[in-house]
Amino acid sequence: MDRMISDEEVIEIGRKLKALREKRGLTQQEFADELYWDVSSYQKIESGKALMTLDKAVQIHRNYDVDLNYFVADDLYDEDDVLKQIVANASKEKTARLMIRLFEYFIRLLKSDLKE
Repeated sequence: MDRMISDEEVIEIGRKLKALREKRGLTQQEFADELYWDVSSYQKIESGKALMTLDKAVQIHRNYDVDLNYFVADDLYDEDDVLKQIVANASKEKTARLMIRLFEYFIRLLKSDLKE
């Protein structure tokens, strides 16, 4: 049976989105502008009056390296377990691609630290 998302979950997603925005030190307008979203639509999502669409969640993931589980999971995942599952279930080619992406991510972090 399909489960509908509850009002409490919509509010929680908005709270997490607000926390992400505040962590970046942005106003609602600035955050919406960075994402090319209409600010009134953003405000409805952040206040829990509207549900963020999947394409918007993916955009946040791509722009800010936020795991989509951040918005939908009630508990934090264990990174070690996630890595074990990936290695155990992925082909060698897919594992290699994922490792390359991981290294690229670390290189970006190191470069950003050097700029500061």
